Order: sequence, then structure tokens, then C-alpha cells
Amino acid sequence: MENFNKTDCLALTIRKEHRLVVINKAVKRTVIISVKTILAAICLTLLNVFI
Repeated sequence: MENFNKTDCLALTIRKEHRLVVINKAVKRTVIISVKTILAAICLTLLNVFI
């Protein structure tokens, strides 16, 4: 029975780590897209001011 508990605990740990990796990737991707969008908006604004 103790072996089963260790396996279950390991599975939960791996599952938790996987969720953290997925969340971390999603946050990083969101930040990258937001920065690109802001830079594009600034560039378009500058172009509109000078043209």
C-alpha cells in the first residue's frame, strides 16, 4: 500500500509541474504578444504623426 501512495504522490507532483510549465508558457506568450502589439501601435502612431 505504501508503494501505491508513493506512485500517486509522484503522479500528482508531475501533474503539478506540468500545469506550472503550461501556465508559465502561456504567461510568457501573452507578455510577448502584448509587447509586440504595443510596439506596433507606437510605430503606427509615429508614422501617422509624420505622414
